[in-house]
Amino acid sequence: MILVRGVSYLVRDAERVDRDVDVLIDGDRIVRIGRVDGRHLAGGTITLEGHGRALVPGFVNAHTHLYQSMLKGRRDDLSLVEWCEQVTFPFVRRTLDDAWNHGRTEVGRLWSMLGAIEMIRSGITTFVDMDMDLDGVIAAWVEIGIRGVAAMELVDQWVPEDLMVPLEQTKDDARRLIETWHRVPKESPLVTVFLGPSAPFTSSDALLQFIRDEADAHDLGIQTHVSETAWEVEESVRRTGKTPLAYLETIGFLERPITAAHCVHLTEEEIELAARRDVIPVYNPKSNMKLGSGIAPIVALRRAGATVALGTDGAASNDLLDPFEEMRAAVLLQKAAAQDPTVLGARDAFRFATEGGARACRIDAGTIDEGRLADLVLIDLGGAHLFQLTDEIVPALVYCARADDVESVVINGRLVMKERQILTVNERVLLAEAKRVGERYA
Repeated sequence: MILVRGVSYLVRDAERVDRDVDVLIDGDRIVRIGRVDGRHLAGGTITLEGHGRALVPGFVNAHTHLYQSMLKGRRDDLSLVEWCEQVTFPFVRRTLDDAWNHGRTEVGRLWSMLGAIEMIRSGITTFVDMDMDLDGVIAAWVEIGIRGVAAMELVDQWVPEDLMVPLEQTKDDARRLIETWHRVPKESPLVTVFLGPSAPFTSSDALLQFIRDEADAHDLGIQTHVSETAWEVEESVRRTGKTPLAYLETIGFLERPITAAHCVHLTEEEIELAARRDVIPVYNPKSNMKLGSGIAPIVALRRAGATVALGTDGAASNDLLDPFEEMRAAVLLQKAAAQDPTVLGARDAFRFATEGGARACRIDAGTIDEGRLADLVLIDLGGAHLFQLTDEIVPALVYCARADDVESVVINGRLVMKERQILTVNERVLLAEAKRVGERYA
């Protein structure tokens, strides 16, 4: 059991805040909220101090690429296509050459650990990773104790020929991924599998049909990039006569709910389509700004009734895996674009990063309620930058809090970080190893 005693602010969700309460965790679930006395506790219960702190639902990073944890701080003068060609493709090429021709795969575990450590330290308890299917990438999530959705990128066109694998091998790899990693560990899963066609323009109709059929057969989620750039939309219209989301509708791909990263350049018709088909747009404001991709029509999507989630995208186009920065950027960018401070607020951004993300990941989390998964973040409110004279805690967290305010993190009922120390792995050793191995890819 884990007891969080005397929480000053229990942020159940964006609208519900309780004061001065206890929260009890047993197994992987929240079992009691209120006053907890000795009769509720078992021997060996771990107690965390909640006074002067906020307890919030674990943040969800609904779209990222963890391999880019090796590519921080590179180039801020390229749009998406050129950025892929000059930043990500060379790294992917070197990584796959090492794996395919030399049997060296340790870098996958290390970039997964780097990303996981950064996310845990910033209060992210769940994420969706569109990544390379390299040995060690997913196993690292179980080792460190973070909840991950493996949406390994599937492509069979557009990318350079030397990075492509035959379609039948792609199908076999996807089936193996499902068989090996979907709902692991079995008794209380940390890992689930989504299928991840990189984008409509990188995926043939045959690949998209396979993905839809496999998702139906195994009840899997799907994540893909949609309309991230104007170029992508123009390319879709040239090839298919339709914009990307509209095209996916014509081939029956939206018969299952999907999560759609970016959605920057949707038409009005596609906005209505997204809401009608229960497409969950994943808003990545910092990445969209850095690559000059544009501003997602989040206000219009919400007005149409779509659920919105929040993502950081990869660390090469952000360059942080930080939900606080992402929430701030999410709100401020929409206010500036509309020239209207009322179009989006702090509570909206908080909801995107918790409830919206949990729904995107298909997990029973995102709010703090009895019976929900115990994915919780304890935030120290003692810093001068968080000093306030009101009880408006959600706006204070969104506009003022920082990743280094995160004090302790519980994921799936397990204390993964306590008093700013990762408990499940040796962080210092991992960082040293990542530096040593990463020098091959500099």
